[in-house]
Amino acid sequence: MVEREKVIKIFRDVLNGRRTRFPNHFFVGDQGKKYLAFLTCYLIEEYLGIPVEEIPRKVKAETLWNHRLRPAAHVCGWKDFIRVIENAYPGKFKSWEFNQVSNHYWRGENGRKRAIEVVRYIIEEKCKLAHHEIPLRINHRFFKDYGLGGILKSFGDSPYQVINAVYPGHFQPWEFANVPMNYWKNSENIKQMLDWFLFQKLGFSSYEEALIKLKRNDFFQYRLTGFFQRAFDLRLFKVQQWIREQKNIHDHLKSIND
Repeated sequence: MVEREKVIKIFRDVLNGRRTRFPNHFFVGDQGKKYLAFLTCYLIEEYLGIPVEEIPRKVKAETLWNHRLRPAAHVCGWKDFIRVIENAYPGKFKSWEFNQVSNHYWRGENGRKRAIEVVRYIIEEKCKLAHHEIPLRINHRFFKDYGLGGILKSFGDSPYQVINAVYPGHFQPWEFANVPMNYWKNSENIKQMLDWFLFQKLGFSSYEEALIKLKRNDFFQYRLTGFFQRAFDLRLFKVQQWIREQKNIHDHLKSIND
């Protein structure tokens, strides 16, 4: 305790200008890292009055660097302020919980692995979402609420692309609230979606059966209003027209093969 008090007194002298700098070799080795931990905790909790649980939200690089701790971090070989926090609060926080992470944190192969690990952890451990809930709950707001805008940006601002990386092939783009811009202007995307909807979700055995039994309310019931509006202007007769065209194509191909 006496050691800690001595170290903090030196820090206070540096902060108020009674000292121009820390003593030589003050932050070298394991002892130096221990001294830096003392100072980090003192700065955050006592000098700035930031509660420990609010550190990820309120502490940024400037919080430490503007209070003379950057040279100390460099002596320890750390350029990232989060390493300084981890040194002072070992095992207390996860890097991604901080509002400010390095520019390259979510980029490249390592960044992608981090993103997948983090999103899976939040979905399965923090939110405990059932698998079928994922398309309904994972949207832009989800990433904003958990401070994961950097992950979303690294995946082209597409919640689907993030989830497809975490759970490859488990979901289709149209199961999510938002699909990529102009996605429904592509006829192949429309066909993939409607074939999935008609034959997998609704269980029709053929286009003929779909033409007879498909109802307007089916789109609302399966939360496909966005698709129904963008691709068919909420008009069932336009969907029926599309189904007739597919039936004609199917019948024509069948006659050729026969």
